[in-house]
Amino acid sequence: MAGRDVLKIVCAEGEGQKIEFKSKPSHLASEMVAFANASGGSIFVGITDDGQIVGAGASNRLRSQIQDIANNCDPRIPIGLTSYGPVIEIVVPEGKDKPYCCNEGFFLRIGPNSQHLSRDEILRFAIRSNKVRFDEQFEPDADSEDLLNRDKIENFMRQRGLPEETSSTDLLINMGLAQKQKNRLLLTRAALLFFGLEPQKYFPETYVTCALYADETRADVLDRLDVKGTLVEQFTGAVGFIRRNLRVSYRIEKAGPREEILEIPEVVYREAVLNALTHRDYFADTTHVYVHMHSGRMEINNPGGLPDGLSLEELGTRAVPRNRLIADIFYRMGYVERLGSGIFRMRAAMAEKTLPAPRFLPTVNAFRVELYSSFVTAGLSPEEANICLLLSKKKTATTQQLLSELPISKATINRRLGKLAKEGWVRVHGSGRGVFYSLEYGPSVIEPE
Repeated sequence: MAGRDVLKIVCAEGEGQKIEFKSKPSHLASEMVAFANASGGSIFVGITDDGQIVGAGASNRLRSQIQDIANNCDPRIPIGLTSYGPVIEIVVPEGKDKPYCCNEGFFLRIGPNSQHLSRDEILRFAIRSNKVRFDEQFEPDADSEDLLNRDKIENFMRQRGLPEETSSTDLLINMGLAQKQKNRLLLTRAALLFFGLEPQKYFPETYVTCALYADETRADVLDRLDVKGTLVEQFTGAVGFIRRNLRVSYRIEKAGPREEILEIPEVVYREAVLNALTHRDYFADTTHVYVHMHSGRMEINNPGGLPDGLSLEELGTRAVPRNRLIADIFYRMGYVERLGSGIFRMRAAMAEKTLPAPRFLPTVNAFRVELYSSFVTAGLSPEEANICLLLSKKKTATTQQLLSELPISKATINRRLGKLAKEGWVRVHGSGRGVFYSLEYGPSVIEPE
């Protein structure tokens, strides 16, 4: 496209989230920083705010000046420059090392404006960008190993197979949980959360509330437990609460021992609780982790949405821990098999028992996992649930094969299959008369409304 046509379109669209006009090359640093801290954008130098092309020249000197401005931002911003006659486009990519700043401060692009960030806004931005991590911070009032539970540290050392003469102080320092400073041993928040004598003294909202309800209104609570203590104690307490409140069935094969079958596999809810404790936003100090149990389903909620740098599409394919120290210690303790594989294991375990896939519902400020003990409690009609169960048994089936075993009409089953395929419960294979179906177990990641 010719440069004149590009400028014509840009001027017609006007300024916005991705476009900024500058009649002169002034205050460029703040605009570059604002775009880098957001999702990137372009600055057109030589166009007025109302979209009139006045030109700014496109000399090598001006291009060099603009490049110097980008290089002097902190960190350096890797811009691109394109000339359209007397107008220069400065292409600013989304930054990979946020937050960015310049001599004028920190800025963020919001709509058609670049907003100067206050101290608190900068702090929140740094937290969201994982530049300030809760678990790696030293707790100001925690400067002695006497605040830790020595038995828990020694149990950890035995579990890791460390020599008896290993110094607990050296262990904590080597794991990044503490730092020696003169005669003081500075403790991280992760150290207190895993080995502290009183973790809730420092972090009052760091616990798990578990509740079992009589119905969906949550008005009648049948059982409740606030699980406090260290993160390991919170994990074991929450898992124990779930375990004792799940329905159990039994199976005996060939006069063998009785097999106990939980309505939701233990590996699944253990993983969900572990993820909630590992990835919660511990800066959110007005709420905590919740386990809500209803008949046939449960919800596990934790504060903090997806960590910065992880998209909905990537969820379950790679690990981006919000709390690196907490994730590392759980891994060392053997609670995590392999970082980044938890969602895959949960889905596989549910499919093995012919249960709907776990649902993951991330929002800006929270993350919810929903687990179901049947296709009906997951929201399907009895007819739709029977189709899913039959497909699970047969692996694949044509419409005619399904009709031969289900007491419904062809029109009804076609309508049900269309709905199930659209919602991600069933996969369609082939075309025309060769169409057949397989079970997908439902969508895993649900986009927030």
